[in-house]
Amino acid sequence: MTLPEPSSSDSPHAAGIAPELPLSILESVRRHDRPVEVLEEEDLTISLPRRLGLTGVVETQIQRYHDDVRRRRPVTPEDITHLLRLVLRRPDAAAILREAGYDVARRLTRRYPGRLLSHVPLPRRMRMAVARRATRRVLRRLAGPATLKVSGGLTVEMRESLGTLRGESGTACVLYAAVIEETVARVTRKRPDVRETRCATRGAVSCVWTIG
Repeated sequence: MTLPEPSSSDSPHAAGIAPELPLSILESVRRHDRPVEVLEEEDLTISLPRRLGLTGVVETQIQRYHDDVRRRRPVTPEDITHLLRLVLRRPDAAAILREAGYDVARRLTRRYPGRLLSHVPLPRRMRMAVARRATRRVLRRLAGPATLKVSGGLTVEMRESLGTLRGESGTACVLYAAVIEETVARVTRKRPDVRETRCATRGAVSCVWTIG
């Protein structure tokens, strides 16, 4: 199984995807592939290399993406698409992508100014306005070549996002749902109910998530 070589630009301002996204996906894969227990007769020299998340290639990629994050170098949408296709072959793909979505949202909102308001008593309308701005800001760094709209109480619409891979199920959309959920939760200090009401992989024009 071959992972993509990072093709990030040397310019920190070049268009692309935040490197925190592939970093979070690969670290989630690695966590899922660590054995909970080792069987007495298990030959680790054979079994461990078979686990995608424990191969030297993955470890090298993780270190490179850490470097991209430090240098603020974006990666290409093609990198993420290839990585998502590899993950989607796994039976635990949804769990991996959900965990990665939570993680990348935490990384990207860590220094978001709106989080400073999370402990201030604000009317719901104002708090949701802050959540909309935070969600839009985070998703713009992750969506790839997508048409993004964040509106209403909090409705997110995306066209041609990285999650709507042609020929795949809507499993990859779990990633974006987790990003939205965690971003809103970190700003409002209340975990929302995120539902995908339309999905491009099921014939809709765009993917739409509503927050309750």
